[in-house]
Amino acid sequence: VQQRLKRPGAWWRLEQAEAMLALRLNRVNGHWENYWQDLIKQAA
Repeated sequence: VQQRLKRPGAWWRLEQAEAMLALRLNRVNGHWENYWQDLIKQAA
């Protein structure tokens, strides 16, 4: 997570940093596909 959030010149609002963290954690924990499927269902 730090690699993504601490890039030179990068700055983040709290909401954006939390969203990025959620995506990274879903990917690392093996929930990537389920996350996107749930998001598509919610949008429908």
